[in-house]
Amino acid sequence: MNKRAILYTRVSTDEQAIRGYSLNDQHEKLKAFCLIHQIEVIQHFQDDHSAKSFNRPAFKKLVEFLKQNKNSTDLLLFIKWDRFSRNAGESYEMLKTLRSFNVEAQATEQPLDLSVPESKLMLALYLASPEVENDRRSLNVSNGMRRAMKEGRWVNMAPKGYDNKRDETNRPIIVPNSDAKYIKKAFEMVASGDTVIDHVRKKLSIEGFVCSKNYFMSLLKNPAYIGKVRISANLTENESIVDAKHESIIDSEIFYQVQDILSGKTARSNMPKHCSSKPELPLRGFLKCPKCGRKLTGSASKGNGGRYYYYHCSKGCNERFKASVANEKFLELLNDIRPKEEVLEFYDSILLELLEGNEFDRKENVRKIENEMEKLNSRISNIQDKYADNQISSSDYSSFKLKYESQLREMELKKKHFFHFSKEIREQLKFSFSLLKELPSIFLKASLDVQQQIIGSIFPGNLQFIENKVRTTEVNAVVSLISSINKPFGRNGKGQFSKFSESPSVVVLSGLEPELY
Repeated sequence: MNKRAILYTRVSTDEQAIRGYSLNDQHEKLKAFCLIHQIEVIQHFQDDHSAKSFNRPAFKKLVEFLKQNKNSTDLLLFIKWDRFSRNAGESYEMLKTLRSFNVEAQATEQPLDLSVPESKLMLALYLASPEVENDRRSLNVSNGMRRAMKEGRWVNMAPKGYDNKRDETNRPIIVPNSDAKYIKKAFEMVASGDTVIDHVRKKLSIEGFVCSKNYFMSLLKNPAYIGKVRISANLTENESIVDAKHESIIDSEIFYQVQDILSGKTARSNMPKHCSSKPELPLRGFLKCPKCGRKLTGSASKGNGGRYYYYHCSKGCNERFKASVANEKFLELLNDIRPKEEVLEFYDSILLELLEGNEFDRKENVRKIENEMEKLNSRISNIQDKYADNQISSSDYSSFKLKYESQLREMELKKKHFFHFSKEIREQLKFSFSLLKELPSIFLKASLDVQQQIIGSIFPGNLQFIENKVRTTEVNAVVSLISSINKPFGRNGKGQFSKFSESPSVVVLSGLEPELY
């Protein structure tokens, strides 16, 4: 009785393009082999897929055929063992599976008599060689990519805001595309104080920038946007960041400001996670239910030919009141914290004396910072010379350079802080005082986003609407101090501040006016 065989042919896309492998050629050779040896061909399966695993469409159908048609097949034929698999471990498992179906696997151009023990050595060689070849190819590609990255080239898929291109020497490079303006705007918005990251993403999505939540967060941490390439650590080298060949999109100072915000080094705003999107409900997300302590929500109801808005508790407490009334009482609270003109003049005179008295200390601090910066620049120059003279490795050079540049950047920010403090703080504080003075009218004219920033800055604690009054348990110390000169303050019996007891306070908002230092 003639033996029955399934023919299996396989080629991966790169093999067909580079090495000239052909599925038709394999098939013709296998058919000729069967004709010569009087083997009956019952099925043919072919894959255009990598042999790194047996998770291949046609091979899975082949195994399923054997399960459904037991004892129908004697042989599984392919021309070489690398057509069967390039993974030695998985190969042995698959051979066991085939034997369970009474099927013998055989390569027509690399025949083995597996009943002879010594043949198993050749089988191991045939199976291991393709895997070694794969590993070597993968290692060569990986090393080549790492060398290119050390030269500052982006070798992976371009991040949003860039396209993959080739330079004049046909080497990979990324160039800014039409999304670059959104990337720049995203960093500027976060750096200016809009630190509810998903709010920034949603605002940009309205403008046409499509980006998932997770990718957007990683985008804000990607040094590619300041013309850098991050090289991950391996067994012999630490992680490093090198100057890139491609054009930057973001100013480095803004990028590192955003990193400080994301890492928590820079304080975030006091806005709650779920603020209102309705201008009629500016206090939604800030008001707390006096019964259960949960945040109040807000909604509109139709009646008498119009829409009427209410703040209410969604947990069954039956706490519900008109939004217009609470908004009006909140404006009264803002109006009550306005300091008098003589109070502002008093603080201004005190600040002027403090600034003049601290000028010597400021100059001394600036001098110390400049000395430290000079030392860091000297160290950077020193390691550059050592690297040029082959006294240190490229990984050590990158590591030291990254460390010193990071320290230098911190020194530059400190110096800028002292300079900015001495030149503009009085004007900034005077502007802030005038803001407090006109706060109710500013609040009424502001957009919803700005209104919510003002509320979050004035009241870091929760607001409550009780007995037709807006109250809070926590206020900012600065405005509380300024406003306390107008009249004596004290807490009520519940330990709460109200416009009838103690005035709350405000932090000057980044993006509305110059920052306080």
